[in-house]
Amino acid sequence: MTEFATLKEMGISSFELISRFSLRREHDRDVLKIYYLRPTTSLRPHSQKFTFARPRQAIPGQSRHSQAWQQLSDCSPMLQKALDELKQLTGSSEHALSPKQELLQDLQHLEKVVEAKLAEIREKIERLH
Repeated sequence: MTEFATLKEMGISSFELISRFSLRREHDRDVLKIYYLRPTTSLRPHSQKFTFARPRQAIPGQSRHSQAWQQLSDCSPMLQKALDELKQLTGSSEHALSPKQELLQDLQHLEKVVEAKLAEIREKIERLH
């Protein structure tokens, strides 16, 4: 087995630059976001987002509370393999944040993105004078 084969298959090659990752659910999809350690002046992205469709399979109604139903509603096998590899890379034993922590993290990220975009627009305005 090739080391980090799933991450390689996803197009990731700079394993040593991965700092952390997050996972959240959006409707019927799982969204994995991988964050990299990069200098602020780097032109390469500081994060990468991957979307995985949640598997949907029809099973009889009486089975919906069984172990089989639980396994069917879990995330995709590729995502599970990627999470295992990311945990190994980052030394993280747990990837999931509480809903409150996740929302606070999303809010902080959004604030940073908006501040950076505002600064960029202000610079462009200044150059016009």
